Amino acid sequence: MNSDVTLRHLLDLCRRNEKTGLWQYSAFLSPAEQDDFLRCPEAAGRCFFLAGGYEAAERKILAAGSEAESGPAELPVSVVAVAPKSEKFSEELTHRDYLGAILGLGIERSLVGDILVRDRRAWVFCLPAAADLLASSLNQVRRTTVTAEITSADIPELQPRFAPLRLNIASERLDAVTAAFAGLSRGQADQLFRAEKVFVNGRAAADRSAKLKAGDILSVRGFGKAVYDGIEHETRKNRLWVILRKYV
Repeated sequence: MNSDVTLRHLLDLCRRNEKTGLWQYSAFLSPAEQDDFLRCPEAAGRCFFLAGGYEAAERKILAAGSEAESGPAELPVSVVAVAPKSEKFSEELTHRDYLGAILGLGIERSLVGDILVRDRRAWVFCLPAAADLLASSLNQVRRTTVTAEITSADIPELQPRFAPLRLNIASERLDAVTAAFAGLSRGQADQLFRAEKVFVNGRAAADRSAKLKAGDILSVRGFGKAVYDGIEHETRKNRLWVILRKYV
């Protein structure tokens, strides 16, 4: 779906909830699609929440409704655990490897949420229909033979891992934060913007002078991803100490 079609669909889910009183759920939305909806004036005042099955999910489902009017929500998110049949002969697989194998089964990207890779295992958040297909058909990722089974999301390994990061910068401008985060000069950071390698909330950053706000997710290809938590304090020389939590 293009962005306009997606917005219309999400607003329609909200209107359908208002008419029927029943929870309405979308497929998984990218961070950019979520951001588009949250910025949409027509979304203001609607009852909904976004969730992806665990605390730090990036790809999320829109649940249109409220507990007061519609009762407890039953988010349609399943978790599939993927593990090598023989760890001794398994490869070091990446997020891209798992996603490629999943899409290779004919599963649409919107049916799949986050894929968390820990050591030689992965957990795939997805809609129930996709979970059934993965559990029955996913048996190989690259050259590694794997098993896949539907499991619980209540697993310690699924909790996000962060490393605290303090940066000393001249301003909250995106290019200043990006340069410090990547350990580059401002000129070198400019090249990242020109190459469209800097993302905020899943969207390629076009305005390098924009200021980050607390809760924004900064992603710089080749350098990692972090949650921006804002200014810790200002120095006597009018520089800023800012706090981030880098995903590890």
